[in-house]
Amino acid sequence: MLSFKTVEEVCESKKITLVLHPAIRRAVGGYEESFYIGLRCFLKGETDGIFFLPLQDGGYVRLIFSQRHSAGGHPILRVDPLTPEGLQRIKAAVDPNN
Repeated sequence: MLSFKTVEEVCESKKITLVLHPAIRRAVGGYEESFYIGLRCFLKGETDGIFFLPLQDGGYVRLIFSQRHSAGGHPILRVDPLTPEGLQRIKAAVDPNN
């Protein structure tokens, strides 16, 4: 099974910094392989960059991949919820006591 650390290492090997909220990183746990496939397809230009992240409550949050560059010109791959309430739903799913 692919780990999230492996996903990060693949990005690093391509000289791309992966940027995502810690709650999203925790929520991706268990879905690393499909996340990685979605990420690779996005980087190859084969998809629109939308990833459906399943949540423990049975729903899902749509995440979007976007490529940017830092102020220093380094490539960045951001992963953000597509809608404003998406991050709150993810946070509630990974830490229901919060």
